[in-house]
Amino acid sequence: MEYRYINQETIDSGGRNITSPEMFEEARKYNAEAVKNQNRREKARKLFNAWIVVQFFLLFFSVTGTLSRTTLEQYNTHEYTPDWQVWLGVLGLVAYIGLIVWFVFMKHNRNCFILALISLPVLAVSLRTFYIPIGNFVMAWYYSYVEEQLSKELGYPSFPRLNVTTVNSDADSITKLTYDSIREKANRDHPHDGTFL
Repeated sequence: MEYRYINQETIDSGGRNITSPEMFEEARKYNAEAVKNQNRREKARKLFNAWIVVQFFLLFFSVTGTLSRTTLEQYNTHEYTPDWQVWLGVLGLVAYIGLIVWFVFMKHNRNCFILALISLPVLAVSLRTFYIPIGNFVMAWYYSYVEEQLSKELGYPSFPRLNVTTVNSDADSITKLTYDSIREKANRDHPHDGTFL
């Protein structure tokens, strides 16, 4: 959205003194957009973080299910899994958890290709965990897409709301500030010919 009276410097200062109805309307629109953009950013962040946590639970159930199935099949067929294959699975699991913790939680990396790549060691545990690298790619792509869209908006990244003030109003909060309260105060303090400010 294009703004005539509001720029990044105004937002960084934290407030705006209103001198016309147009400025007041623009400040209201900016504050509404800031809330919407902040909520959208927060939802994308929560969805990404939820997926990262949920995949650990899904992985736990996949590993226990694979172990149970393999143990039952080997008991019935009197076969066994070679030690190297077991250790490869253990190393893949440890490498996957370590890489996810390092890149996502420590380095806050949200690159979809990197997250998909560091998720590949989980395939050494079982090929049935293919959904984890795919899910990481999709969720990181979505997060990056939302961030890219919001980065074009005024107020990015925190989208602070403007503290709207006016020298011609006795309203004590933005919720009580109206055109009429500004006009009444202006007429009372500075009598004029009826034109606004």
